[in-house]
Amino acid sequence: MKLPMRFRILHLLIQHEEGLSELDIMEALRPEYGSEGQFKRSVIDNHVASMKAVGMIEIIDLSMGSDQKLLHKFKVTDYGKNYSKYLPKEWNANPPSKTLPR
Repeated sequence: MKLPMRFRILHLLIQHEEGLSELDIMEALRPEYGSEGQFKRSVIDNHVASMKAVGMIEIIDLSMGSDQKLLHKFKVTDYGKNYSKYLPKEWNANPPSKTLPR
């Protein structure tokens, strides 16, 4: 069962408490969503901006990417972690690997 992308991003950030950048998120989601039309950096940027606006995630670092675009490193907040209770049971019992593809 595939989660909606925004919820999957939140799930991924819950798994990676150290935080992830937009590019890290894209690489981690590529196997699941890479063939979908919504799999674009601009869409992921919109998802994380929405989650940040409501307090589910926060920015913990800023840097300049190799493409000269600003990279944000995001971390889930306690408020965001609270939403893990809405995950399907199979995602809580057997979550995808924490390892990011490199």
